Amino acid sequence: MNESLSANIKSRAFTDRMFSRLFIPALIAAIGWALGDIADALFVGIRLGRVGLATMSLVAPVYMFYNVLDAGIAIGTSVKYARALGKGDAKRGIEVFSQMLVFAIIVSVAVGAIGLGAMPYILRALGAGPERGELWNYTKQYLRIMFLGTPFTFLYFFLYYCVRCDDNEKLASAGYTIGFLTDVIASAVFIMGFKLDVKGAIYATVLGKVVGVCIFMLHFTRKWTILRFKPFKPDIKLVLSVLKTGMSSSVGYVGQFIALLAVNKLLLKMGGSAALAELNVVQNVSYVALAIYTALGDTVQPLSATFFAEHNKESIKRVMSLGIRIGTLCGGAIAIAFMIFAPSVCKVFGLTGSAVNTGSFSVRLFCLSVIPAGLNIIWSSCFQAIKREKIVFLINQLRSFICFLAFAFALSPLGVKWFWFTFLGAELATIVIWAPIARYVKQDVSNKVFTYLLDVNSSDISKLLRKAEAFCEENNAEVKQVYVVTMCIEEVCQAIIENAFNRKGDEYIQLTLCFEADGTIVIHLRDNAVNFNPFAMRTGQDYDDPEHLASLGIQMVKSKSKNFFYRRYASFNTLTVEV
Repeated sequence: MNESLSANIKSRAFTDRMFSRLFIPALIAAIGWALGDIADALFVGIRLGRVGLATMSLVAPVYMFYNVLDAGIAIGTSVKYARALGKGDAKRGIEVFSQMLVFAIIVSVAVGAIGLGAMPYILRALGAGPERGELWNYTKQYLRIMFLGTPFTFLYFFLYYCVRCDDNEKLASAGYTIGFLTDVIASAVFIMGFKLDVKGAIYATVLGKVVGVCIFMLHFTRKWTILRFKPFKPDIKLVLSVLKTGMSSSVGYVGQFIALLAVNKLLLKMGGSAALAELNVVQNVSYVALAIYTALGDTVQPLSATFFAEHNKESIKRVMSLGIRIGTLCGGAIAIAFMIFAPSVCKVFGLTGSAVNTGSFSVRLFCLSVIPAGLNIIWSSCFQAIKREKIVFLINQLRSFICFLAFAFALSPLGVKWFWFTFLGAELATIVIWAPIARYVKQDVSNKVFTYLLDVNSSDISKLLRKAEAFCEENNAEVKQVYVVTMCIEEVCQAIIENAFNRKGDEYIQLTLCFEADGTIVIHLRDNAVNFNPFAMRTGQDYDDPEHLASLGIQMVKSKSKNFFYRRYASFNTLTVEV
């Protein structure tokens, strides 16, 4: 095995562990999200039957519209925050969070007020049937409470994504999961116990969001938290930049909103409320079947953004490889399970008689689309993190709007049974279209990147320094700059080795050295030692104190560098020094 291959395999110790550190909490959160979404339909279906499930299908487009805004703001903010910290610019990350927090609150209040004022028009657009009819009244009751709770919905998703990117995946997962489990329990109590029907479902949903927000706020009571709110001067360009990043994926909900409106009306004509009830069952199955991919996307995205900021292409490839392999195996197993137990699933959601057979058929056809849908989700998350927003926009518009509607209208004349092939056709067509475009449109990436894995127990720093110096000279760095770079690497690595490692087992320091467009050389260091911040070492002139003596080199690094930054992220010490 050659040296470069061996180093690449060893470096996976960082990537794989970071992946598992983020994936497990994200999976728990995704399962909680799936259960919360299912709970409303489950208890409403048991309580009200087809008309209850039809109501839940009618309000789904409103959630799609919500997701355009709340997911767009939350995802865009978290990606920009992760990139900023990946570059060592904590000040910029805090500014992004502060500006977008205020923006999210303002938008949420405006959306809630407009929704309440335009209620009759919204109900007609949704196709809620005759005014004051049973379906109309149920839908109106649900939406009124939903609009009143809008600020909590926006804050819930915003804080979840941001806290998760601030090295507190466990709290983020806890808040997200407990929020949705509160929704599940409250749904059972409000709908089945207090007989509140659809009002009980949305009361439970809002309560879950309130509980989740309260848990997320605990993150800001911790001393080591980087994420915090600071007064700011409004920056429209920053807000638009964040929205551009986030909306590239969330704008797909606009198409999904329109598609659901069209499909709801199409199914009402084809099969009445029974067809809408089947659609609601399929949607709820999708929440569980695709939860694994939601978790994988939430894992791939912050890691890819971090590695992209470090110009670490190999780690991005490794993250994607893990995501695709796990998604294919687990997603396939989940889809097969749903296909086998489809009749039981339909009965649980309140379908009876012949509706169980037709519902089982629709669920099984949907399950064929699970793996291609999951691959689209994972790739979209990665593309969003590495500044390929146009491809993200294309993927989401194709799978949720253009291809989906094209197959829906093409298959509907053949009957309701054929309609359910829409999901599989849309996902496969999306992959066929975006994949060659993504390969053809190459992204400009600087080649001025040097990576090295230092095995603390079997290598010395001198070899690393020689290679780093040669790299800088090959790229025409100034003599003074070369000196400062090698000095920084030597002093920081030496401080880590002497103070953080115990010289037992596999102990590594991963270096990434890159030239930025403005001529700045950025040093990224990641190690698997115990929690240790070299920049926090005591300084002074007491030469009898070993720590004071060892910190003299770190003082030199601070004085000679443009910027330096430390954080503990995904179980590893991460340092950034700009020269």
